[in-house]
Amino acid sequence: MKFFDRFRRAPKEAAKGNRTLSASELLAREAKAEAEAAKATAARKPSGPNRLRTSEEFRAEQREKKKQRQRQNQIGSVLREVLSGEVLAREALVRQVPFMLYLCLLTILYLGLGYQAERILREKQHVTEQLEEAVAEEKTLRSDFESQLQQSRLATSTAELGLEQPTTPPTLLRADDE
Repeated sequence: MKFFDRFRRAPKEAAKGNRTLSASELLAREAKAEAEAAKATAARKPSGPNRLRTSEEFRAEQREKKKQRQRQNQIGSVLREVLSGEVLAREALVRQVPFMLYLCLLTILYLGLGYQAERILREKQHVTEQLEEAVAEEKTLRSDFESQLQQSRLATSTAELGLEQPTTPPTLLRADDE
């Protein structure tokens, strides 16, 4: 059973008593003491708006207030980043450049097709107007031609040339009389 008792015993405790501290432990102890001292002096100082401040403290507070306003003003910071070009240097944006180029190409094609469609519509309207003019001219010429083919008009126009309309029927010549 002694074999199992070895595992049940408590682990060896560290040696008690005074010991020499290492350099890092001494620095840590000093930093802790300085922090506690700074906290105690800050607690003793009055913190109201009417307290006496040095010009350095005043400037530090003003810088801190300005930083807080800048953090709260999201639009100003975004605008500042855009104008300075910091937005273009971000890795997330750089990875999206091929997609943005693709979108630019699609936009250019869309605009080009829109202009081409407008040009085709203008051309179609122009051709339609020319067709209407040609149809109107054709109707005018046809009515003039039909009015000239009337018997009374035909007689007056041939009389001007010195021709008369025959009053006797034409004679038929036979080709087998030879």
